[in-house]
Amino acid sequence: MDSLPLELIDEIIGHVDEKDNISHFHLLACSLVCRFWLPLCQRRLFHHINLMRRPVQLAKLHAQIQRLDQVLLNSPHLTSYILVLDLPDLSSIGFYTNASSRAWIVIDNPLPTLLRKFTHVQKLKITGLGWNVFPRDFRQPLYQVLELPSMAFVCINDHFIRMDDLTNLINHARGLKGLSLAYLDISCVPRYRLKTKQEEDNKQRFEQNRIHLTSLNMRYGNNNSAFISWFLGPRSHLGVLHVHTLHIALHGTEEDSVNRLLRTIGGSLKHVSIIQPYD
Repeated sequence: MDSLPLELIDEIIGHVDEKDNISHFHLLACSLVCRFWLPLCQRRLFHHINLMRRPVQLAKLHAQIQRLDQVLLNSPHLTSYILVLDLPDLSSIGFYTNASSRAWIVIDNPLPTLLRKFTHVQKLKITGLGWNVFPRDFRQPLYQVLELPSMAFVCINDHFIRMDDLTNLINHARGLKGLSLAYLDISCVPRYRLKTKQEEDNKQRFEQNRIHLTSLNMRYGNNNSAFISWFLGPRSHLGVLHVHTLHIALHGTEEDSVNRLLRTIGGSLKHVSIIQPYD
């Protein structure tokens, strides 16, 4: 193996699936071969940080976050390898109903400290974070992750009391290219007025100042229509005219909103998937 160039070794190691537990140990073993192999393996080991492994237990989650925080503190160069981040599903540890879990979030939560260390994340997954009861002081580190220049794709599956809470979160991702919304639950939804003809005629001018979203995935949310109205309206910084991939699983009452979205996107669409439940 000493005679093989590092580029070829890197290609071989690249075929190891870091998500598989057995392969994970293989990568750890390879990292000990020599100092040249170490960064090649670290790049795979730290590519995807998944804090959402189930079943989630509070003590194990706390230890996992603290351990990762200490590793990044001792080896700051590893932060550049972390490109995909799955945040923990706090709802699965009784966040909404368990007093000890709520106390952990407010008093002992090491997650905000860890979030401040991420510098190159490209894809973020938010599931069951409990945004409405998540302490406001802890939201800023998450905003910092969303505002990273590298951030390109965000997946959200959570409960929001107000539509503005969701849209404010999305608006922090200024370089977004792909957005996935799955099983969103929004309690209070404002009424968005329809655009006037003049606003429709000026949509090209508005698009010039917006981020060019290229992929949108919406699955079985209870307020897809309201999100589409926001997405197409002047309050959104996300542009619609460059979307080429659209996947929607909708309720029967949302057909008008989806048709409006399709008409607005126009000819840029290349891949479309629309799932409608049976009557």
